[in-house]
Amino acid sequence: MNSSASRTNISTRKKLIFGLAPLMFLLLASEIVARVDRGTLLRLENHRLLRLERSRRGYPTMKDPRLGYVPIPSYSSRDNLWMKQVTIDENGFRSNGVAIRPEGRPIVAVGDSFTFGDEVNDDESWPAWLEKSLERPVINGGVFGYSFGQSILRAEEILDEQSADWLIVGFIPSDIQRCEYAKWYAWKPYFALKDQGLALHYPPAETQSLDAGEARLKRFKNALGYSALLDSVLAHTPARSWWFINERTIRAHPPGAGLEISRRLVNRIAAHSLEKGYRLLLVVQGHTADDRATALIEHARQTGVATLDLIAEFLAREEGDSGLRNRYFQGHMTAEGNRWVANHISRYIREAESMPQGSSTRQVLR
Repeated sequence: MNSSASRTNISTRKKLIFGLAPLMFLLLASEIVARVDRGTLLRLENHRLLRLERSRRGYPTMKDPRLGYVPIPSYSSRDNLWMKQVTIDENGFRSNGVAIRPEGRPIVAVGDSFTFGDEVNDDESWPAWLEKSLERPVINGGVFGYSFGQSILRAEEILDEQSADWLIVGFIPSDIQRCEYAKWYAWKPYFALKDQGLALHYPPAETQSLDAGEARLKRFKNALGYSALLDSVLAHTPARSWWFINERTIRAHPPGAGLEISRRLVNRIAAHSLEKGYRLLLVVQGHTADDRATALIEHARQTGVATLDLIAEFLAREEGDSGLRNRYFQGHMTAEGNRWVANHISRYIREAESMPQGSSTRQVLR
């Protein structure tokens, strides 16, 4: 009986071994291919940490007591994940990639990575294309990872020091959600609802250390990072955010609060535009319909703020062109996609400025 059971166990183990052998061979071969592709076949490298370091070099930042972080002034490099030219001028703004700038009162653009121009060269962001189209200076004040609240704060800082004809606030739906966090990849300012207004909370002055659970998770991910194959897979799947985040996000508000905070921020920047005398345009970007973004755009329109819903514009155009999404979006927007955005904004500004002084610009482009 025991002998028969032993033979059965041995047979089961053999079947398991023979069954797993092809899979193990395939995984080993894939690991070798991934290492050869990266030039690290015979080196023990932590591919996750290498990827994080390249990513940080693509996001040249320094701490800021009010905004959390801002781009490092006078920075220039192609040493990033996408091997794209990223240049930050002496004032901390993304370069538009030209040596000679147009003259005149500028247009100021703020927003997140879609405004900054992630994954494209300096001259391929939509602010850069807009400058070429209008032949007027455009300041790219976009900053990767910013919430809608951070974008509004950055706009106020710029326009308290710099006169401008227009402020363009670009955002994606996620920026509304980011208003609910005190930490989103990094410590950030956040707004709290107070009576009918907002109360601003600044980021902490000192970096807070990881708790025990966060530290264990970080060690676990770093251990997995020695596999080039795992790094390649996790960096190109929905697990990408988990793979890249060293420290967890920290909420300041319950889910859903970001929309009301963003509505009040629209009111705030609209009042600022009246005080400082510049025109205001709110632009939403993306390729997926989102109720929060739609609600914020509708609130802006009801408030009298000019808007462009480029999500709706894109989805309508995509119905007749199935390849449009791949041409316009590769993670962030491509150079072609950014040019499309700039063309819409350029047309809006030209038509708005051609109207008699004092006319409403809300209906220039829907």
